Formats: sequence, structure tokens, C-alpha cells
Amino acid sequence: MSKDFLLSEDRILIIDDFLASGNAVLGLKDLIDQAGAQLVGVGIAIEKGFQSGGQKLRESGIPLCSLAIISAIQNGEVLFREEKAMI
Repeated sequence: MSKDFLLSEDRILIIDDFLASGNAVLGLKDLIDQAGAQLVGVGIAIEKGFQSGGQKLRESGIPLCSLAIISAIQNGEVLFREEKAMI
């Protein structure tokens, strides 16, 4: 994506399938910032909670909502973090 496609009055919501290290979102945030637009939040289908991305984004103040968070993968089994619904 090029910052040339963004306007300073744009409000951006990023939607992605997976979140691991957070580098893709942070790269997009950098482009959004360069264009003077506003990142209003990030929606993720599946967050790999055992990697640093979610924590990195939350600590940087980016509003983040994940539909499911994987806490671990053990012996080929995916373990999901139990969280209260955010409704």
C-alpha cells in the first residue's frame, strides 16, 4: 500500500486474518502516520497470543480486537485463551 492513496482526513480500520509479531500492522501504521491519517483500530480473526504482536500493539495504544486468541500449540493441539466477551 502506498501513502499516496491515503488522505489526512481518513480514519483507517485494519482488518487481518492472523496476528503474530505485529510487524505488518506496525508497517501499515507507519504509512498511515506518514499520510497524516488516523488509525482508529485493528481487528484480527486469530491472534497468536504466544507471540509478541498483540502485546506490542496494545502497549503502543493501538485499539485491538481479536476474535480468538491462541495461547499455545501443544502436541498438535491448538489451545485457545478463554476471555470474556467484549460486547
